[in-house]
Amino acid sequence: MQHVVLVTSWLSDNMRHCVRCFADLPDTKIALLSQEPIEQLPPDLRARIASYQRIGDPADSANITAGARAVQQQWGRIDRLEGYLEMLQVPIAEARDALAIDGMGAEVAKNFRDKNRMKDVLRQAGVPVARQALVHGADDVRTFTAQVGYPIVLKPLAGFGARNTLRVTDEASLGKALQALQPSAANPAQAEEFVQGEEHTFEAVVIDGKVVWSSSTEYVPSPLQVLENPWMQYALILPREQHLSHVQQFAPIHAQALAALGVRHGLSHMEWFLRADGTPVVSEVGARPPGANIMPLLQAAHGADPWAAWARLMVQRQWHFPERRFAAGTIFLRAKGGGDRVRAVEGIDAMRRQLGPALVDMKLPQPGQPRSQHYEGDGWVLVHHPETLGVVKALRAVLETVRVV
Repeated sequence: MQHVVLVTSWLSDNMRHCVRCFADLPDTKIALLSQEPIEQLPPDLRARIASYQRIGDPADSANITAGARAVQQQWGRIDRLEGYLEMLQVPIAEARDALAIDGMGAEVAKNFRDKNRMKDVLRQAGVPVARQALVHGADDVRTFTAQVGYPIVLKPLAGFGARNTLRVTDEASLGKALQALQPSAANPAQAEEFVQGEEHTFEAVVIDGKVVWSSSTEYVPSPLQVLENPWMQYALILPREQHLSHVQQFAPIHAQALAALGVRHGLSHMEWFLRADGTPVVSEVGARPPGANIMPLLQAAHGADPWAAWARLMVQRQWHFPERRFAAGTIFLRAKGGGDRVRAVEGIDAMRRQLGPALVDMKLPQPGQPRSQHYEGDGWVLVHHPETLGVVKALRAVLETVRVV
């Protein structure tokens, strides 16, 4: 019997599904640590949890440690302490260290959470990364731009995806970026040279330090472009061909990066660029399942639940996932117009008719909801097709027919 403790801030629909996947594993006993009351769980799921500990903010590792220690006293031992939220990776790892639980420790987790530290580790290992610097204020940024030139990118050290990432092209935009991020000695930021090229992801499963499965998607256009241009719609494409030539060529660099960062077991998410001259650049790496609808894309393409496969990976150190049968894609619906709330969603019936069986799922914006400022927009549509070109055509049909006002 495996004793597994899961950690989350909020009991979202996705987290509930994740708990079910762990609870479905044979010979596995589940505990849950959360800052929300247990009543937030549906009764059938409550019945499947052997222990529930309501804790303070799990961003503080002391709260996770205290909750896990209470479970440890009940059960005698904990075999796994897990959670998928990016901002909880370091606190969970610190709690593992405190309680001597097998899994990623704090020093490795910090390699992923601290982006400046991440780039230093990768560069020392010979992995191609953008030039970067830790900056504490305007003078540091200007020193960096004198070395690499404009444009550059400024972002938080503990960011993920493109959240709060700002392109700086001149003194005027530098002033705005500094005002937004407020870098200081106590709150440094990351400055990077701006890399141009196709932006991809690379998801991989590692067991005993060896990559045993991988996949790659393409961002169209890049998240930063979308953030800078509110009119752009943002899509991801998961090709039918799982190992395209550019992905195969990048795979050894990816494995080198994960080894340098210290991954032993898990599902990771990397963002990387393929420049016009064919050279790759690693952008960021997360030691966690991917966001941006990549998990639903994998399910649509492979016909199996990647969350269930991830649960088995983290508990049993095994990976079982069927071969890819479809290409898949998702497009994030972004509101157009000058208002701050969604007024209407147009073209849904026409989209349904055009897509037919290619339509897998969708989450539509609701009239009255606040307009999202995030690059993932106000809603999404997910499609699949036996051929990659079919997915491209389906995404184009969504782009041409659906309008969020």
